[in-house]
Amino acid sequence: MKQIYAIGIDVSKSKLDCAVISSDYEVIEEKEIVNSDKAISSFITQVLKRLGAGMSELLICCENTGIYNRPLERVCNQMGAQLWVEHALKIKRASTDMRGKNDKKDALRIAEYAIRYQDKQVLFKEDKQEVKTLNNLLKVRETLLTQQVAINNQLKEAQSHDPESYKVLKTAYKKALNCLAKSLKEMEQKINELIAKDQQIQQNVELMSSIPGIGKQNAVNFIIATNNFESFNSAKHLACYAGVVPFQNQSGTIIKRDRVSKMANKNLKKLLHLAAMAAVRFDPELKAYYQRKVQEGKNKMSVLNAVRNKLVHRIMAVITRKSPYEKKNQVSDNLETNLLAF
Repeated sequence: MKQIYAIGIDVSKSKLDCAVISSDYEVIEEKEIVNSDKAISSFITQVLKRLGAGMSELLICCENTGIYNRPLERVCNQMGAQLWVEHALKIKRASTDMRGKNDKKDALRIAEYAIRYQDKQVLFKEDKQEVKTLNNLLKVRETLLTQQVAINNQLKEAQSHDPESYKVLKTAYKKALNCLAKSLKEMEQKINELIAKDQQIQQNVELMSSIPGIGKQNAVNFIIATNNFESFNSAKHLACYAGVVPFQNQSGTIIKRDRVSKMANKNLKKLLHLAAMAAVRFDPELKAYYQRKVQEGKNKMSVLNAVRNKLVHRIMAVITRKSPYEKKNQVSDNLETNLLAF
């Protein structure tokens, strides 16, 4: 059903700037509200009442600002409102008028974007509770690990360059390091317990871990980024989201090297890079592929990106088939065994 009204919302920490427009781009209302569940719920109710419209006739659009979006996401989920959380760069590039900038104008630009591209809308879907909890536990683990690494690096540098300072620092940090180690162990245990409780999450983690180069941390991050693979239905879609698909870069007679898009999940891209580095060392098939392409004169980073793309396709393949990854020679051995048995 075609939307009749759109609310563009510019999200900040303490407030939301809202712009309500109709399908013919008539500005109906512009308002600033507090970024809280109560204020957002009240505003949406008032807008619907004033317009005499139903919830299905309203599309709410905002940029992805991380945790500041949570009140809006919660309210829209509870009220059954259609929320479109779009990448900020897409909205910026689609805008026809970038003269001047403030929160009020940004809200209007977002509303106009929602009307203009409503046929391409991707509605927000709340993640499963288990996935949200897993995400929070992983954030705690990463924060604790970052602090532990920072302290250990400081001690390592002091030990090699200033032994006197090292003795003081080692004594001062001893209790903190013990506490961090204990907390990290507890987080690991909680993450493992949560994975074990959910059969589907556990199955998907095990399936991904069967792929050479993909470890448990990579698998858990893919579970979180994809809402346990409910947000993606193809390997190409997931590869684009992870920023490993090269796109053409040419104009007229000027042809440049294909480049990946910057609109990607940088965390997944980083993890895939580490996975690809491991895969070209320990997986015979990908190692041979990498060496062959480099010998042909291909850029090493381009070949490594192709390996990252292959890993994403392998991930989607094992998840779709619901069977562990099998190496080519392993598949051949199994086929030969079956033929002999026959």
